[in-house]
Amino acid sequence: MPKVTITTDNLTVEVKKNYPLIDMCEDYDTSILFGCRDGACGACMIRVKEGMENLSPMGEDERDFLETMAAEADERLACQCKVKGDVVLEVSE
Repeated sequence: MPKVTITTDNLTVEVKKNYPLIDMCEDYDTSILFGCRDGACGACMIRVKEGMENLSPMGEDERDFLETMAAEADERLACQCKVKGDVVLEVSE
């Protein structure tokens, strides 16, 4: 099973493949915050330290939003990600 590590919380959790990251964060009460849950507010922006290829592909709406926010290449919206393999994340500031 894939492992999700959130360095900000010093937490590592095993999840089922294709498990929504938003569900994992709610199950384990992480420091990743969620606002709109639709990829339109940016509250859940995360930095992917390792395993970007192990998250679901970025959709056009997420890509457009991150571009508007001038996000860096290693940033994603947690509400839009499903876990496909091991990833290491931290909360973006």
